[in-house]
Amino acid sequence: MRSATPIAIALLAGLAGCALFPAWHWEKPGAATGEYERDVTFCKQRIYPGSDGMVTNESVRLMHGCMEAKGWRKVQN
Repeated sequence: MRSATPIAIALLAGLAGCALFPAWHWEKPGAATGEYERDVTFCKQRIYPGSDGMVTNESVRLMHGCMEAKGWRKVQN
């Protein structure tokens, strides 16, 4: 019987690769240079004040809502 270790390593590497390269990104027509970073920083400060770093489904929804309110939209890669 072959060891399951190489298969497990390959599976974990594949999953890690998916996490590093999301299937979408934010776009905003006519956005000025640096506007994305400013808006992300603003939204993070608004959504995660005093956060312990824990990301929940609710905080992700709020973050997306904040970005969308600033004119950004999610676009598939």
